Amino acid sequence: MTIFHKSTSIGFIGAGAVGGSLSVALHNAGYPVLAVASRTHASAETFAARIPGCTPYRSFQKLTDSVGFVFITTSDDAIGAVCDSVRWREGQAVAHCSGAASLDSLQGAVEAGAASGAFHPLQAFSSVEEGVQNIPGTTFGIEAGPELHDYLEQMALDIGGNPIFLRPEDKVLYHISGVLMGNLLSVLASVAASVWPKFDRSRDEGIHALTPMMVAAARNMDANGVPQGVAGPYPRGDLGTIRKHLEALSASAPEYLPLYCELALAGLPFAVEKGALKPELADEIAEIVKSYR
Repeated sequence: MTIFHKSTSIGFIGAGAVGGSLSVALHNAGYPVLAVASRTHASAETFAARIPGCTPYRSFQKLTDSVGFVFITTSDDAIGAVCDSVRWREGQAVAHCSGAASLDSLQGAVEAGAASGAFHPLQAFSSVEEGVQNIPGTTFGIEAGPELHDYLEQMALDIGGNPIFLRPEDKVLYHISGVLMGNLLSVLASVAASVWPKFDRSRDEGIHALTPMMVAAARNMDANGVPQGVAGPYPRGDLGTIRKHLEALSASAPEYLPLYCELALAGLPFAVEKGALKPELADEIAEIVKSYR
């Protein structure tokens, strides 16, 4: 069995924010990131310019031939096609960075004698610069056999991450939790900021005002957990405030009323679990909210 270690040469197929962030973090931690290839060569050149000694390749095959370990950091739907487009060799390894996909998409490499794994950062990536800053403390969902188990675990630790190991059947639910927190939290923030023009303030003003609340809410949840980190008028049982919210949304922003109602209803059990809201009052609130759905 081939042993993979910190001196194993690494290449990236895919030069987006995830691959770029991960490559810089690995380089900073002492891993040899030596090669990159992308659908557009200009992207590969931009990627390579961030890492001394990294070569941009025009060919996926030439990149694969040049290193011992390959990260495929393309879109999820492209992973299988990229893997099947190159010839792998025995003793080599490949990993994708999808949170939802299992290792099935890398089966072509396995059949050629390569080891396969998944290494998913549970983080939101909008740019390489911010991504590198956000990697410390990030959880990495890892799926791997014995050849890559220790290697990927140590890799996550070396870049300041928190490694967890997942079964194939865990992946989609794990990824859903990440999408709810990353993608859909961004959507929720966008909706919240879009309420501001309803009272003659700009959406940009709204997001600037609300972002510190997002940060504080995240810190509270991390420090206190569920359900203790849940707060607001619903756990307090503020019926008057809740009615005002529902009436105002119904009158001024009806497009956001269904989302508000569903989130309010989803949060009531946590308020009861916290002990801040009596079950009978939670039932009363639920009936009021449902009447505005």
